[in-house]
Amino acid sequence: MVELNIDGHTVTVPDGTSLLAAARAAGVEIPTLCHDDRLAPTGGCRLCTVEVEGHARPVTACNTPAGPGMVVRTATPDLESMRHDLLGLLAAEYPAAAVDEDPARPFHRLLRRYGVPAGGREKAGAFRDDTHPYLVADFTRCIDCLRCVRICDEVQGQFVWRVYGRGADQRIRPAGAATLLESDCVSCGACADTCPTGAVRDRAGSGGEPDTWVRTTCAYCGVGCELEAGSREGRVVRVRPAADAPVNRGHLCVKGRYAFGYTHAPDRLVRPRLRTASGWRDISWDEAIGWLAGRLREIRDRHGPDSLAVLGSSRGTNEENYLAQKFARVVLGTNNVDGCARVCHAPTATGMAATLGTGAATNSFADIEAARTLFVFGANPTENHPVVGARLKQAARRGAGVVVADPRVT
Repeated sequence: MVELNIDGHTVTVPDGTSLLAAARAAGVEIPTLCHDDRLAPTGGCRLCTVEVEGHARPVTACNTPAGPGMVVRTATPDLESMRHDLLGLLAAEYPAAAVDEDPARPFHRLLRRYGVPAGGREKAGAFRDDTHPYLVADFTRCIDCLRCVRICDEVQGQFVWRVYGRGADQRIRPAGAATLLESDCVSCGACADTCPTGAVRDRAGSGGEPDTWVRTTCAYCGVGCELEAGSREGRVVRVRPAADAPVNRGHLCVKGRYAFGYTHAPDRLVRPRLRTASGWRDISWDEAIGWLAGRLREIRDRHGPDSLAVLGSSRGTNEENYLAQKFARVVLGTNNVDGCARVCHAPTATGMAATLGTGAATNSFADIEAARTLFVFGANPTENHPVVGARLKQAARRGAGVVVADPRVT
């Protein structure tokens, strides 16, 4: 552990913690634009520059490790003046209308905080694209922080965004494609999630800014990604990944991030319906539960408990499936409990039980980063479990060996 002083606050942090993270632990917020905790720090924007007592010149907080006994100042007049000037350079070719239309963006908040106006000049040759079903690109808002490029490379491993040109002529656009729709984009939305200006943003944002966020677990596949659903006036308008989730670690796939339209589909059933001789009619939940309980009791009394069975769902939580089997055994009096996992995963469970002693997972996803070799057999995680697939690809990029055994090419 390392103890240091930041703006008069004494803080103790683990070895290797950056000054930026240490400052946050002390309750001190240092401005930054190029930094994202999911990415390797670069110190590119220079906004997080701080003064360290005994150092000849200021250092960038995002990629400078905290040292024992350090005395750090984060907001001296010189530092604040430098940040004002840096923001002025970034805003010189920035559309003023964007600041007013999208005030919550991190870059726009910093412009207001430091009293820096947007220059209003449009960046010549900036990429614009409205063809993608989930994303809108308008790189007249780009400040060249490269977060979209790096998160596509370092987290998703898709390499969609590429930097063309150098210096003042530097521009970002899809690699080898005229539009984002024609590119290799898999619609994970990470670029929109990290962008501090809205140069890449969610099309779903047209529903307005959420007024309520609720944390939940994605139910599309069994990975268990945690997400936050944002609603406005009782309607889901946006979904974002939970930054501290241990499984997905601030990442989502296209389904988890964008496939929430069904929640308000006009043909979705939102109340129970009962089929009668004259057709379907809407009923209350109390009536539905009472009807079902009566029918189950009638069947059990007439034919015995084993005339009934309960099927659990892999889309349900552990707690929900526990209740389902308890309902079967205690209420109905039957041991006829089954689920899809026993059927479709039966070969896997048998093989794992024979070789590992149990038909369940024996490793955590975190072991992917520790493994030197990955053996993927009978699975296509890139398509079926994309967030885990992305972690496998990143492990391969870091040098892990990958062996694939499958009757299909994946």
